[in-house]
Amino acid sequence: MDFVVYAQLVVLLIRCNLIPRSNSMNHAPSTSISCFSAFAYRDLTFLCCAVWMKDTNGILKSIEENGRIWVNQGTLNIKKVQSSDGGKYQCIVRNSIGERRIESVLVVTAPLIVNMRPPRQVLNIGQEATFNCNVTGYPVHTITWKKDQRQLASSSRVRLLSRDVLHITSVRRDDRGMYQCFVYNDQDGAQGTAELKISDVPPTLISAFPEHTAHSGDTISLKCVTTGNPIPRITWYLDDIPIDQGPRVTTVDRIGDLGHVTSILNITEARVEDSGEYRCQGENDVGSTFHAARLNIYGPPFVRAMRNVTAVSGEDLTIRCPYGGYPIKGIKWYKNGVLLPLNHRQKVNHGGTLTIQSVQRSADKGEYSCSVKNSDGQSASGATYVSVVVPPVIDPNYYRESITVDEDARTKLMCVVTKGDPPMRFHWLKNGQTFLAHGDTTVQTFEDTSIVTFKKVASSDRGQYTCVATNIAASTNRSMQLVVNVPPQWTVEPNNASVILGQRVWIDCAAVGFPAPSILWKKLIHSESSSGDFTYVHSNPRAHRFNNGTLVLSDVEESDAGSYLCQATNGIAAGLSKIITLQVLVPPKFKESFQTKTVTEESNTTLRCIATGHAPIVITWQKDKSLIDISKRGRFSIRDISDPRQTMSELQILKTHRSDTGTYSCSAVSDIGTDEATIQYIVQGRPDSPTEINIVNVTSRTVTLQWEVKHDGNSHVTGSVVQYQSISDSSWNGQTSQLIVSGSENMATLRALSPVTLYFIRIVAENALGHSAPSEVINVTTAEEAPSGPPRDVQVHSTGAQSMKVSWKPPPDDVTNGIIKGYYIGYRISSTSEPYTFKQVERSAEGQQQSTYITGLQPFTKYDIVVKAYNSAGAGPKSTKVTGKTLETEYTLHYKTDDGNWQHERLSSDVEKHTLRNLRCGTRYHLYMTASNSLGTGEPSEAVPARTKGAAPMSPQGSVFLQPNSTSVTLKLGAWQSGGCPIRHFAVQYRPKNQMQWTVIQDKLDMPRDTYVVRHLSPDRDYVVMVTAHSEAGLTQGEYFFRTLHASQAGSTSSPAYGKRETDLPFYKNVALVIPVVVSSLVLVMVIFIVAVCLRKHSQDRRDYEMRKPCGDSLMMSDLGKQVTEKSSKTSHYSYPSKNKGDYAEPYTCNESLPPRQQVQKSTSRRHPTILLAIGFQQLRKMATPIKQWAQTNAMTMRDVT
Repeated sequence: MDFVVYAQLVVLLIRCNLIPRSNSMNHAPSTSISCFSAFAYRDLTFLCCAVWMKDTNGILKSIEENGRIWVNQGTLNIKKVQSSDGGKYQCIVRNSIGERRIESVLVVTAPLIVNMRPPRQVLNIGQEATFNCNVTGYPVHTITWKKDQRQLASSSRVRLLSRDVLHITSVRRDDRGMYQCFVYNDQDGAQGTAELKISDVPPTLISAFPEHTAHSGDTISLKCVTTGNPIPRITWYLDDIPIDQGPRVTTVDRIGDLGHVTSILNITEARVEDSGEYRCQGENDVGSTFHAARLNIYGPPFVRAMRNVTAVSGEDLTIRCPYGGYPIKGIKWYKNGVLLPLNHRQKVNHGGTLTIQSVQRSADKGEYSCSVKNSDGQSASGATYVSVVVPPVIDPNYYRESITVDEDARTKLMCVVTKGDPPMRFHWLKNGQTFLAHGDTTVQTFEDTSIVTFKKVASSDRGQYTCVATNIAASTNRSMQLVVNVPPQWTVEPNNASVILGQRVWIDCAAVGFPAPSILWKKLIHSESSSGDFTYVHSNPRAHRFNNGTLVLSDVEESDAGSYLCQATNGIAAGLSKIITLQVLVPPKFKESFQTKTVTEESNTTLRCIATGHAPIVITWQKDKSLIDISKRGRFSIRDISDPRQTMSELQILKTHRSDTGTYSCSAVSDIGTDEATIQYIVQGRPDSPTEINIVNVTSRTVTLQWEVKHDGNSHVTGSVVQYQSISDSSWNGQTSQLIVSGSENMATLRALSPVTLYFIRIVAENALGHSAPSEVINVTTAEEAPSGPPRDVQVHSTGAQSMKVSWKPPPDDVTNGIIKGYYIGYRISSTSEPYTFKQVERSAEGQQQSTYITGLQPFTKYDIVVKAYNSAGAGPKSTKVTGKTLETEYTLHYKTDDGNWQHERLSSDVEKHTLRNLRCGTRYHLYMTASNSLGTGEPSEAVPARTKGAAPMSPQGSVFLQPNSTSVTLKLGAWQSGGCPIRHFAVQYRPKNQMQWTVIQDKLDMPRDTYVVRHLSPDRDYVVMVTAHSEAGLTQGEYFFRTLHASQAGSTSSPAYGKRETDLPFYKNVALVIPVVVSSLVLVMVIFIVAVCLRKHSQDRRDYEMRKPCGDSLMMSDLGKQVTEKSSKTSHYSYPSKNKGDYAEPYTCNESLPPRQQVQKSTSRRHPTILLAIGFQQLRKMATPIKQWAQTNAMTMRDVT
């Protein structure tokens, strides 16, 4: 079955006559507020003549049109209104006169419906529960919660996560019940219900007592532990009889943290009669469980008294022998004195239990006894009597599952019992409830039969009937369904209806019966061949038939009028039908519901309205909701023209004026209805001059102003022209600037202005018909701003070790942008990224030149200086950085090699030691120092010679260095020692002995390499090879004599043959020996002469030294440290190392005692000696070098050169 749900829509509509203000109006026209109701999901129409906007969170947004929402000629249409459509709507109307905004509030409501989710929860204790209150409908003002019709109290365990979500942590048993969510608004209320159930768990045994054997007088404890939900109750039994507590027998129960129930049965001073089968039984509302075990106590056997037993025929019977005593040798059962079992249905187990299957009355009723005996021959017995009863059985042949009868017919329901012990009791149920005879219904009961008689069946007799038969043994029942067929009957009989064209009509037609009747609608359709036939009305977008039989026609058209047939049938009898007539009424309707007409002033115009509908129709005219009285308006006239199909009315206006602008409406009235058409009449002209010009904000470069155009001439203002100039020119023909803004703006910002400048401003408004007169002129002065240019001619002068003087000139007048109030002088140490430290200095009124002193600086330190000017608006840009230096002494170290140029390094005054780096290895240097401060440079110190570590290369022995062959010799260059300075390259040349001409093999053999082979030699011949090794420390030459092998010895392993030096000449003719001796003697004489000359000149002025020093300034140093002087020479001649004469032989020593052709290879080498420099420059700065030492040094130098 379908349900029809109606929702109510309440629309609060603020409607305003859109009358643009005229020049004479001082107040806005009055507004009227009207409210009306509508059904949700029906159509809604707002009337407006311009643009519709919706207020969404304070922001106006354009209406987005779609298939459900659209705007037609200013009318906002909303189909099937939804809750999201609610809110504020604004109708924005613009014309040549002005703009108006009218606000409408749409309040959408729908019936409140509450659904609790989940509707039912079954949880265990300790779990969490959450209920959601799902609400449909709107609006929702309040939500309250109740439990079992009482206000719900919140706590840390029961709390609301939100107003529609209830959460319970760690559910307890007392949380079960009904939870209700109540929802209200101003017009409606609803509630939802959900149930919380605590899941029921039948009892289960956790632990139980075992079978136990004891002696009389013992204390015995039997324990059972069970659990369940609800918490189970534990009962103790002895041989199926509940135990009564007494002085000796007590029970103790307790409940644990987990809900476990522990029960302990305590027996003190046990006796033999306490023996038997003990049972602990746990029960709750869901179920029960038990455990049984025997307690044996030593003593003679006994049997407790046994109750008589009633058994039900066909069911099983169990009888237990309640014996005691211990030990027991055997248990036997007897029936009427006969030992059992007698047949297959009887069984006796070892515990003394007798079981009889499928009890039969004739065979099983009688007296039963059990006998127990112990090993001592002691015995005991007990007896009981078994009765057998037979339960009732209903005969199915007289009882059908379903009976179908027509309404008003007669029928009977019979219930016949074929078996069962009397007396028999009968009663009837209908649909689960007790059925009693009433009206035309009787119930007759006999010994074994019960009959329900319906003399006249009614539809209310339909239902399920149950016969219940009961006797002493049991109860049984059977059910049957009584179906009553009922022909259709009207519940809502259809009637004639009428509806206005375009509206919706509901035609009700409802019937009941069984089976449920179906309702069909048909419409009478006339055709040319027949007077008319009824055809089915099928559902379509405009016609819908609900399951309850109601026919709904939407947007009724004239063609929908006619005869309709409603027919109800269910297959029982002929059914029902009725013909009704639908009349469609056509109310007045204007062809155009809204028009816009725009004219210019002083023109003639005619407004026209045409209405259709059933005559007669009367049309009246209104302006702004006021009836037009043409007798009081000489320029207005009205003319009406009517015909059978339509009525036309014309309103003529002569020489229009701006005050004629407004909303004109023509109302059509007939007996059926009314209609109204609106004409927005606009008389356009030029806009008024802007007024109420206000200065909103003034800065140094901008001026923001706001204005208002009182009347736009009923034509949208297309723009406003803001004119401004910095000179007072009433003609505004000079240097005038202007800014054009759009018509929707009434605020402008003038930019790129000059600071501290007086400006004159006026505004002109424009629309499509022209521009307005200029507004009144206002003037405004721009504000100051920070200077845009830096100070000029910044200079820095050092005034001491911790101060400097800074001077500057102010920025040019065109960049001060106000009155300069002072300056910020920034300073920082040069070549750092630290921020400037600024000192503030007020402007000096004395002339243009400004100056100040910076103090607290570090001595002998360079500083970067900048200057910024500031006024009341802030500081300007920084000047170009200038650098100054505080006064302080510094030192300069000068140094050079013998053949190099002077170099220098600047040293701080507080450094005690300095290391010169990147010097040449094994090279002599000359060093001196000068001191400087802000006043100049002093005289230099004495020059100090020093040599870096390292020496010229050292040549190896010939036997190690040379490996001759018959036509070549291999030079093992790797045998040379570097002397501490890496060997850069070798030069190799050779000549045959006794020849003076050298053959140059290689000028430069770059290192590293280990060997070099001299080729193209003659076999068995003496040669001299000269090898020169070069390094930064100097060079060493070595001459080696060798003899090539004989051609026949090539490739042999014999020792190579070496030649010897020529010794045939006498000593005085040997030039190689004589020349060195003579030269050494001359050098010695010259050294003595130079020493004498230097001693005489020690006290003379040192200006001769200044003429040869490389720097111009001089300052005599008073203190000099220790001078370190090493002996150096250009070249030295040494023989190769000798095995017999230590590491190095004396010059030109020759070994002549060698065997023939086995002469030891000899060589002569020349190399630079090594001189090391290790001196602190602080010592060098303080030392005073005696002239004698200087002379000695120069003497050695001359000797080495010689």
